[in-house]
Amino acid sequence: MSDYRKIAEEALKKSKMGKQLKGVKPLNESILYPEGLSERMAPELENDLRERKHSLSGSPVLPEGHENSFEETIMGERFNEVAKRYKRAFECDSIDNNDVMRNMMPLVYETMGLETKNRKKLVELAIKMVREEYDMGEDVVEIHAELTDRINMEGTKKNPKPVTVQMEFDNHDAMTNANKEVYKRRFLNAMTQGAAKKCNHMFHMVDDDLTNIEPRLANKYSKMMAAADYMYYIIPKMENGVNGGVVRVQFPTASNPKAVIYAQAMVFPVLIHELVKGVMELLSAHGLPKDKKTGEFVISQADFLAAEPWDMRMGPGLWSRFTNAIEPDDFHLKHHIYSELAALPVDEFNVKMREVMANTTEGKKVIKDIVNEVNGALKEEEFNEAMNEISSYNEENSADNSDGESFDFEELMGGTDIGDSDDYSDDENDTKDGFDFDELF
Repeated sequence: MSDYRKIAEEALKKSKMGKQLKGVKPLNESILYPEGLSERMAPELENDLRERKHSLSGSPVLPEGHENSFEETIMGERFNEVAKRYKRAFECDSIDNNDVMRNMMPLVYETMGLETKNRKKLVELAIKMVREEYDMGEDVVEIHAELTDRINMEGTKKNPKPVTVQMEFDNHDAMTNANKEVYKRRFLNAMTQGAAKKCNHMFHMVDDDLTNIEPRLANKYSKMMAAADYMYYIIPKMENGVNGGVVRVQFPTASNPKAVIYAQAMVFPVLIHELVKGVMELLSAHGLPKDKKTGEFVISQADFLAAEPWDMRMGPGLWSRFTNAIEPDDFHLKHHIYSELAALPVDEFNVKMREVMANTTEGKKVIKDIVNEVNGALKEEEFNEAMNEISSYNEENSADNSDGESFDFEELMGGTDIGDSDDYSDDENDTKDGFDFDELF
């Protein structure tokens, strides 16, 4: 609590000094902020945006901007969305940053108090919502979730910045390709945080359930999450803040064909956030290099603590660009589409995802082509399942009865060291090179 207050006080001090920053040319506010919005991001964030000192700097996926950069566009859109949500939740016309930071932790503690007697119901509800959102069966992904006052961060510590790794590449082309893979992984990390941020307001979809559990919860959640989102734009160094949740994923192996998600959070909306992040980490694993050593290099360069706040600021805008390219009738396939995009070779990924981010006609065609492929694969799977049922019936009634077929996740992941620093696998046999998640969802 004391560390949090210190961070907030320092952020306020910097905010007040923002106009006095030497050598800093102010942003064109009419571009970044819409007319009528009086609130502003922290000057340090504005400056980093202008100079492209953020987690996606140099990414080949980011399209060209017009009057401003693509990053400024999506940050401006997101900040406007977050500010409006805060004003609705607190029924105010303007936002006092002092109030936001002063009231945040009391809101969290009040909410935790209301949840205490209903944690089991809330955990079950969170799991149910995430399974339905991603059409994720218990036979494929196992979920262990908990609402708790104490978050266990053991084994989840990330490096503050990319670590120096001494790796000998076969040739210059291999080194160049590995660096491209780092940018790809960085982008997928931002998409993961964006999807989770967009889903942590899913509690509005179960207002009736929440009212039955505790009538005051929905209102507390609205205020708490609106304030939490807004704080990412007024406190530059959010990576030093309080950990409200954590997720770890265990990838499926040949000996254990289920992926496992372990999530903890202090409050219900953050538990949803962590669960979605876990699902997205599983899906994003499609995008890791096939070669184990290259994968380890990519993880060491792409997954670091200082990137996470920027991923949370920019990620929702990236995720919105992606989902907006999907037609409403196909929206239920978004996780299939995402994993197919993530699995593309890095150069093809960069070209196609850039079209999607630029909201072009070609980008929509990219998505539609993947939808057609996914639908074709699902229809084939349904046909094969029907044939297997017939085959199983015949086998059960024959003298040579067998147990039938089961999921085969052969060589799904190579090595326990590959994955987000929050991820781990206990399987000692999980040492083969390569990733193959074709049947995960």
